[in-house]
Amino acid sequence: MSHTKQEQRIADARRRFARLMKFAAAASLVVTALAFLWFRHTGTPTPLPFIGAIAIAVVGSLMLTAALMGLVFFSSASGADEEVDKRDS
Repeated sequence: MSHTKQEQRIADARRRFARLMKFAAAASLVVTALAFLWFRHTGTPTPLPFIGAIAIAVVGSLMLTAALMGLVFFSSASGADEEVDKRDS
């Protein structure tokens, strides 16, 4: 099974994007856990709705940021940006 150079670039970019998203997911879970540990350490009351809101906010914002940044890198690494430049000429 032979792959063209463009297909290989896209496959490599997808692997890097998947790796970035896995790292971002792990990092966001660690940051969320650290936030809850900080709340516990400082004695901040943490009712269940508060815990849910903080978890959604931290994980959601970090994952959205990573996804958007990753898509910029994916677009550049996969050659999609070069295709747009060729069409403009």
